Amino acid sequence: MDLITPSIGLIVWHSIIFLILILFLSKFAWNPIVNFIDEREKETEMYVNKAHNAKKELKDLENKKNEVLKEARLKRDIILKEAIQIQEKIKLKAKEEGIMIKKKMMEETKKNIQIEKEASVHRLKNEVVDISIQIAEKILKKKLDQTNRQDKFIKELVEKLY
Repeated sequence: MDLITPSIGLIVWHSIIFLILILFLSKFAWNPIVNFIDEREKETEMYVNKAHNAKKELKDLENKKNEVLKEARLKRDIILKEAIQIQEKIKLKAKEEGIMIKKKMMEETKKNIQIEKEASVHRLKNEVVDISIQIAEKILKKKLDQTNRQDKFIKELVEKLY
């Protein structure tokens, strides 16, 4: 049992050594350890505050990014609307120009048709005149032939009479 239960002298000496150790540690070691722990705690608080600040800055940057994106989308929408309006104007202008060109072509075609019509009428009149002249010529030739025959006949009759 001696091994299990310590003697009173051993307990006293251990207690005295323990108290001296506590006094020695409190005098020389506790203050630096406590200071080190306080500094460490302050550093961790500082890092936690920096992390919170960084988080706030990140949120602010995210908000700014979202605002910039909204503005960019608005500008994009405005540019797209303007582009669509310009496209519509160009289409309308092209349509109007097409109509104008079509009208000009129609007018030119009508003029060309009128000129061709007048030329055809003039040619037809010339042909009618030529044909009329030819008919008149033939009629006159026949008349002259008849007149010549009559003259011959009369001459023959006159000659027969003489």
